[in-house]
Amino acid sequence: MVKYSPKIMGILNITPDSFYDGNSNLSTENVIDKIKALELADIIDVGCESSRPGADAVDVFEEMDRLNMALDLLPTNKKPHSIDTSKYEIADYAIRNGFTIINDITAGKNDERIFELAAESNSQIILMHMLRNPKTMQDNPKYDSLIDNILEYLDTRVNLAKSYSIKEENIIIDPGIGFGKTSSDNIVIVKNINRFKDMGYRVLLGHSRKQFLQFNDDTPKDRMPATIGVTAYAAMKEVDIVRVHDVKETKSMLNTITKLC
Repeated sequence: MVKYSPKIMGILNITPDSFYDGNSNLSTENVIDKIKALELADIIDVGCESSRPGADAVDVFEEMDRLNMALDLLPTNKKPHSIDTSKYEIADYAIRNGFTIINDITAGKNDERIFELAAESNSQIILMHMLRNPKTMQDNPKYDSLIDNILEYLDTRVNLAKSYSIKEENIIIDPGIGFGKTSSDNIVIVKNINRFKDMGYRVLLGHSRKQFLQFNDDTPKDRMPATIGVTAYAAMKEVDIVRVHDVKETKSMLNTITKLC
């Protein structure tokens, strides 16, 4: 039974090389179109550095330039904005420009000053599990016990965040679908999402159009139906936030199953 719908986090990638919606011809018009497609989202998550498997890191100056492209175009209403970064300088700049959520795929491992920033600004922080880094994370990922290993990692990062006086209600955990996991690993994570809920923090699921949803060798552009299916399952498991590319379609589906259940 669906007791409530998860919050929809719409993905706004200001990158030339993201796995699904990267655009090598980034322009103001292109960013405006992307933002319009997210108007029904509860949260807009802005990422200015690709974290797709095999991606090279970009320096802080390039990431800042891309963020500046979006800042004046983002809606100025009460919709929360999240910054998808592991760099303290980018997170700090975003928070000073009205963002209220830090989405750090390294869970503070790249720069622990992000914890200080979240505590001082009373921002929410998303702590994700990732094996190694985007460049190497899909190089034969292996675990002793997949779910237990991820839970242990997240528990360690949560406790570190709390040691910086980040409030428990400001902590969100993300098991990291696709970040150093095989396709079968990702299925196991989704099927065991209740174990992450049992940690007592809000849970985010970032599954949209990823490879584990592949059917008959399709590509990311074909995976909206599979994404919608997993999102429906996540809603029934009371996942708190779903991070997706297709906001309107997700909103429609969640509205329907909320009426039916």
